[in-house]
Amino acid sequence: MTSAPAPQSSTRPPRQSLFGGILPRALGLMAAAVMTGLLFAAWQANGPALLNALAANGLAWCL
Repeated sequence: MTSAPAPQSSTRPPRQSLFGGILPRALGLMAAAVMTGLLFAAWQANGPALLNALAANGLAWCL
């Protein structure tokens, strides 16, 4: 005779530790947000110079 398999005690997936799942993703997202903010600030600071350079080269239509 064969016996029936034992029922599963829980159907939930195993929990990941804080350091193994959420924390690295959160730090990566924060780093991406900081880099995006710095790039946007640089774009705003150099906007007039970029516009003048593009206009001087006849590329103002790119904006």
